[in-house]
Amino acid sequence: MSIAYEDVKNCPARITLDAGQLAFFNELPTDAPSVQSELRCELELGHEGSHAALGQHVETTTWWIQWTLSASEINPYTWCPASSTPHVAHRDDRDCALFDGHPGKHLSGRQAWQEEAA
Repeated sequence: MSIAYEDVKNCPARITLDAGQLAFFNELPTDAPSVQSELRCELELGHEGSHAALGQHVETTTWWIQWTLSASEINPYTWCPASSTPHVAHRDDRDCALFDGHPGKHLSGRQAWQEEAA
């Protein structure tokens, strides 16, 4: 399985987390930086279903905020197994940076960081 790098554009949807959602993320046992209160959808432009943004990850669990126009929730997932370097025990910036079962194309960590910097 390989990651499709060609012309992946992210969905422009954004969400502002409420106090309860921020408290949930801040109470997770992790050394990661605190969660931003505004997140953008990390899925491919034109994706099916709800929007999604990574809130936090703890060990092998990734906590994603998913939302529609009328509701939002926090759900636990594992990382998407798509990798440009199969059979490697650790994750790197060429692995898909989304959750297992996400809609649309794979997005590598390298792509996400390049898009944020642009």
